[in-house]
Amino acid sequence: MAAALTVAKMSTSPGQAAGHANAARIGRWIVPAIPFGWTWVPDFGIQKRAEGVIPSNVYLREDVLLAGSQLLLYIQAQIKMMKSTFQDPVIAGPAPTEFPGADEAAMLMLKHQAMHQVTVFQVQHYVRSGKWIGIATLTTLESELLKVRPDFDQFMKLLRIDMLPPVVPIR
Repeated sequence: MAAALTVAKMSTSPGQAAGHANAARIGRWIVPAIPFGWTWVPDFGIQKRAEGVIPSNVYLREDVLLAGSQLLLYIQAQIKMMKSTFQDPVIAGPAPTEFPGADEAAMLMLKHQAMHQVTVFQVQHYVRSGKWIGIATLTTLESELLKVRPDFDQFMKLLRIDMLPPVVPIR
């Protein structure tokens, strides 16, 4: 897979991932490369635009595990929130998965109808390292899923987490 890298901090050579020192970051997420045809969105993740279609995106966010040390409890709370937010959501998972450097990881899929009666599909990867939770969420139209899912799967293979929390300078 060729990579289109659109951030100055990343390698600008197509098909070549940047080293971790030059990779883009969102919190503890390390983004060494992005799939061809996708655009880097600082402090958000990546996005793919296609003519006449609502853009697909991958949102990278972080959270903290407040109670216990089990990812499953965190995901169950997220599912409860999804059920109260979306009308008649279809949820598959969570299913355990692997992620380099993580204590545990899981994947969840969500399908729901948005305001404009289009069916939205989300694939969410939850990654736990200590009390840190990383969430990578692909959001796309159901009609676009087969087109963008391979890119998302490749992106997840490239994505890494910083093993140490970022140091906040004292002022």
